Amino acid sequence: MAPAAAGGPISLDRTETIGRLRTALVTAGYTGDAVRELLGEDAYQGRARDVPVHLRRLTTGKPVETAIRVFFLGVPVPEDELTRALAPLDADELVELGVVEPVGGDLRATVRLVPHTDLFLAGNRYPDETSEGTPADYVATATAPSAILASLTVRKPVGSALDIGTGSGIQAIWAARHCERVVAVDVNPRALNLAAFNARLNGIANIEFREGSLFEPVNGERFDLVLCNAPYVISPDTRYTFRDGGAASDGFSERLVRDAPQHLEEGGFAHLLIEWLFQGNDWEARPKSWLGYSGCDAWLLQGIERDLVTHAAVWNEEEAGDGVTYAETLDRWLAYLRELEADAVIEGALILRKRSGVANWFRADRIPGGGPAPGSDHVLRVFDAHDYLTGLVGDEALLDETPRIADNVHVEQELSIGNGGYIVESMTLVLDEGLGFRAGIDQNTASLVPYLDGTTTLRQAIEHAAHARGVDEEDIRAFRSGALALAKTMLELGFLSRS
Repeated sequence: MAPAAAGGPISLDRTETIGRLRTALVTAGYTGDAVRELLGEDAYQGRARDVPVHLRRLTTGKPVETAIRVFFLGVPVPEDELTRALAPLDADELVELGVVEPVGGDLRATVRLVPHTDLFLAGNRYPDETSEGTPADYVATATAPSAILASLTVRKPVGSALDIGTGSGIQAIWAARHCERVVAVDVNPRALNLAAFNARLNGIANIEFREGSLFEPVNGERFDLVLCNAPYVISPDTRYTFRDGGAASDGFSERLVRDAPQHLEEGGFAHLLIEWLFQGNDWEARPKSWLGYSGCDAWLLQGIERDLVTHAAVWNEEEAGDGVTYAETLDRWLAYLRELEADAVIEGALILRKRSGVANWFRADRIPGGGPAPGSDHVLRVFDAHDYLTGLVGDEALLDETPRIADNVHVEQELSIGNGGYIVESMTLVLDEGLGFRAGIDQNTASLVPYLDGTTTLRQAIEHAAHARGVDEEDIRAFRSGALALAKTMLELGFLSRS
């Protein structure tokens, strides 16, 4: 048995073996649900210190447990055990493919191969698997930012897509399902190898992989969809390709925002994860200034705002085991950030849509806490609403529209007990879709919502609601004004759609 080089490239020409590997993993029952059921809900946090605990939960010797040991936990297993679990594949085929290697008489995975939704994704093993810590060319499988980007992406069928900083290829693979062709770019050769393997492992054949930085490999080309979860972290270092963009300050994100519009087809969307300095009181000012005359409508979303100490600590957590080194790193990062006159660092997303020859609009919102749900329809509603509202001559014109409440909206009430019953203390409109926006409403304006059914004009809905609430004639003007403002806000945030 010829050993594969540790961390070496996977043999992409072994297409049949890759297909049989997927079949074997599916047959073994290697799914995300199985991993969480056996190891616990926090298994995907990927902490090496948890491996001894996880191993003691795997006691049956079933194929799924062997797959978890090898590919999820990175633990060597005997050759015959792996062969039984992944039959009819044998150990030699897996070694030749490059996904396992001999070590100490057993076989160990060269990658961490994890089930994620309906995909299998290969990336690096646990970050602290060696005394040197995280490799400079480290490739993650799926991360919280990648999930956010995926949830924000418009999933319309289109001709072409571009994935910048593809990493494990997760965004490109999802895009390939609704785009005729996808180009995936990364500066990291290891990432490109793993991404190409992941595409083959998941039966995707319409992705082209190119090596290079940002838009350099696609100079002069335009796409219907652009995605980017590249190394946007504001950092004084250049050690990690997955973290450090190499530009001063937030220059990496600025270059990304300025260049993306040049690579968008008319009507095309770009979904970019970015990080920027917060200076003063206007948190959206810097990204907005980067847009210039981009010819794009833009929706800026603030995700996380971190003070300088927290920013430095979060991105250097792996050094926390060495107190002296950790302290020195924190001081170096803080000195860098203070020299930039930063008050805080903000991490978020920017959604652009190419729309030339018109007065483009800009909107900024904060993303509520919690993980976002799939939000393609939500994003499209927001863009449609703002196109309409920017061309509206006075809010009164809304009264003749027939808006419809989105399907995934519900109302939450907070009640107190008193006077022999329940008293409504507050009401909140909740969007169970996309960004999960929440909006506080009062009982008067809440009475409007049930009438927004797509068949009734807003004017009629307001009249019905006022009648239902018993609003006096002298108060009807104030009621109408409040209801109109509520409807406009609901339209802007995607709680409503135009019928």
